[in-house]
Amino acid sequence: MFLEYITNIYILPLISTIIGLFIVYLYDKFEKKQYTTPMYLRIGILIYISTYSSLYISKLNCFSSTGSTSQSGGSFDPQLSMPQGNDLKSHLEQFKIGVPTF
Repeated sequence: MFLEYITNIYILPLISTIIGLFIVYLYDKFEKKQYTTPMYLRIGILIYISTYSSLYISKLNCFSSTGSTSQSGGSFDPQLSMPQGNDLKSHLEQFKIGVPTF
């Protein structure tokens, strides 16, 4: 039950904001940057927004491979578009890529 609260999409960015502000505070003390309170507020808001948006995007499952593989009538196989073996042809030149034999 406690884990459900910690992994909530609103609470997890709040925890990361607190940790991030603590790290910025330590950096401020070691480097003597003398950040003002509005600067800490801006940094905290940026940390919260970036963490929340990354969690939201990861929950969308738009980057997962479990989705449908057929897009616009065909499927994309990344291994078919990569060069096969040790041969790489570029601008009509052929390069042998592999372990050097000296």
